[in-house]
Order: sequence, then structure tokens, then C-alpha cells
Amino acid sequence: MSNDLNGLKRLQKNRRASPLIEEGILIGLALFAFVLLVAIVSDILGFTQDIFQDVAERLKELRP
Repeated sequence: MSNDLNGLKRLQKNRRASPLIEEGILIGLALFAFVLLVAIVSDILGFTQDIFQDVAERLKELRP
């Protein structure tokens, strides 16, 4: 683990590799945010689907 950190520190000191590290971190952060957003939207859609199914079942119970 510390070897990885030392390698990253060496790359960060290298002026040519520093932008690559920064871009990699930003892409990773953007990917994480996108996955989090998709998960939240998926949960909301699942919640609304459950509500509509529950309402439909209750309406079926009301029919004679």
C-alpha cells in the first residue's frame, strides 16, 4: 500500500504525469457521482411503482 502511495507521490512531482493523475481522479469522482445519481433515480422509480401497484390493488378490492 505504501509503495502505491510513494509511486503516486513520485508521479505527482513529475510535471507531465500530474495532469494525468488529476484527470483520473476527476473521472473517478464523476463516475462515482453518476452511479450514485442512477441509484437514487432507480430507488425513486421503484418507490413510485410500488405506490401505483398498491393503489391498483386497493381499487380492485373496492370493485364488487
